[in-house]
Amino acid sequence: MFPTSARLALAIILGGCLYLILSPAPREPLKPVYNLQHSQIEDVIEPEDNWCQPDECASGRWEPRKPPFTSLEQFQKAYANRLDVLWKGCSAIPDPNLGPKKVSTKGSVDEIRLMQVMNWTWTPYVGELRKWDAEEFMVRLLKSPGGLILIGGEWYNTGQYVPSSDNWCYSDSITQQHNHALGYLLNQANLDFDRNSPHLPMYDHKNVRQLLLKPHDPITRKVLERAGVPESRLERPVVTMLEEHMLIGQRDIRAITERLGASKDYYWYHNFQRVPGWEKYVADAVEPRPEEEGTVTEDSIVLMNAGAHWSRHELAMLPPRPTDKEEQARVKETYKQMMKLVIGRIKHLDRLSIFYRSTAPGHPVCEKSADPYSNGIVARDAEKDITPRLKAQVEGEVKQQRARWDWDLFEVHNELWRKAIDGLMRDRAWRRSRTGMAQGAKWYYLDLWSLDLQRPDAHSEPGVDCLHCEYLL
Repeated sequence: MFPTSARLALAIILGGCLYLILSPAPREPLKPVYNLQHSQIEDVIEPEDNWCQPDECASGRWEPRKPPFTSLEQFQKAYANRLDVLWKGCSAIPDPNLGPKKVSTKGSVDEIRLMQVMNWTWTPYVGELRKWDAEEFMVRLLKSPGGLILIGGEWYNTGQYVPSSDNWCYSDSITQQHNHALGYLLNQANLDFDRNSPHLPMYDHKNVRQLLLKPHDPITRKVLERAGVPESRLERPVVTMLEEHMLIGQRDIRAITERLGASKDYYWYHNFQRVPGWEKYVADAVEPRPEEEGTVTEDSIVLMNAGAHWSRHELAMLPPRPTDKEEQARVKETYKQMMKLVIGRIKHLDRLSIFYRSTAPGHPVCEKSADPYSNGIVARDAEKDITPRLKAQVEGEVKQQRARWDWDLFEVHNELWRKAIDGLMRDRAWRRSRTGMAQGAKWYYLDLWSLDLQRPDAHSEPGVDCLHCEYLL
């Protein structure tokens, strides 16, 4: 039985952020957070077993791994594959007696932290996580014209070792985490890929990664037969990654911010990574091919995010206002205008399921946390007043610089997407009820806020970086 689009996207997220080891649910579950409404998912497949539903899987808590890893060798054996190197550790939490610059980045302290981070597993309050099946996942991607397209922040090559880092826990953006974790999971199943073949569009673009199954590899032949699709499907990517920080470019950003008071003469110094024309790339990728009708019939999947870069720090062209509240109101308005543009440019695409992933929270003073919070309620109470806590760590002008990171807007922007997507799907359901059909893309909001909020202990460089996360598997 192949997973639905919703379950497929959750497999990507939960395969990248979670450890996929199941534990018993607590006796008195808390109320699940809003995620995907089961009734809104078209053509959903009811589970044969006690799987959590899409609106349930990301509502839960982190519990100790049973049995725990007790050595680096145990961890390496559990997660080894034929294409990736064996990872050695995570950056250690700074020792206040030594100072952050004197903390060893190798050796036993890093091994210990790796065990600390990896010795927790995600447990939904309702149901269980379905065990990862890389071949089934690949069969599902082959059955769609465009496979999986990830759009968001910084990338490294999927399934390849990052030479600059000896640490398993290295990370530079949340979307990149999914990319790297997905590549690792696929490598565990011995799936092998060609990358950016010259016949593909944008094959030489530095911010585009396109993965095609190697046509003569035995595992490729196996999944191709299982999928029941023609040989021509191997000529196109199964996974594509587009490094696109803001989702819109300089011209659009200028137009939006100038309406809010920015100067037309503002010097553009920003180095936002972009894939200009990504909307057309997606439209072409998801277009059904006549020779594949009847076999390549599933929706293509887009998984996207644009969050942390939309702040006063990055939107420096917006002139100052008397209060932080007034300034942040304009940042929120620019974000809403960006959403309007993006939605309008891709919502008409048929045979496409679009999943917007919530932006993950930062945790001020994350170096003081060695374990997850016990549940989402405890986490939310402990992590309130985020901007005052950020500012409390520094002195002088740096306090206002910290405030302009606007970490407190992440959840505000997430809520804008949740409401917009709820409206898009309600409109789609109304049109379907009236006409028996509904054209255009399906939209879903993946709410992973509580899952991420509960892991203050799992940041890439405690004491240095308390925004980027590191729990990849």
